[in-house]
Amino acid sequence: IDMGQRKKGGLAMDILKEFEVSYYPSGKESVELVLCFDSGSPYTFIKRSSTLRVGKLFELVEPAPFGGLGGGEFESKEIIHLYVKLLEFWCRQVAYVVEDNILEEDYHILVGHDFMQLYGIKLLPHEGDIEIDKVRLRLAQRIR
Repeated sequence: IDMGQRKKGGLAMDILKEFEVSYYPSGKESVELVLCFDSGSPYTFIKRSSTLRVGKLFELVEPAPFGGLGGGEFESKEIIHLYVKLLEFWCRQVAYVVEDNILEEDYHILVGHDFMQLYGIKLLPHEGDIEIDKVRLRLAQRIR
């Protein structure tokens, strides 16, 4: 389901799309979550409430500090290792878990350019969509 894009001052800011997300490489017990593709974020973040639908969290040895989202400083105390279904592939990603109020209410996961670069995702802001490079996506499944 294409959730379109949110606009701010007439400019496309975020691209929202729904994807299957699973804790398992096979995709079992997957849930539908809304992902926000944000080229301004180097990392991927997931709301704490959404992680409870996906799987188990891993506690970081020390909280990881961040800045920028939610208008200031915030931290993540856990990460989650999850899989997102892009085309026919289950693509692995580590996401930092943040309190729900850090991210906007319209989505569950803020996808950073770490994920987009790895899997060949190109943002098409004027269409409010993304383009997935199938060859790059397939090659990313192998260790080279």
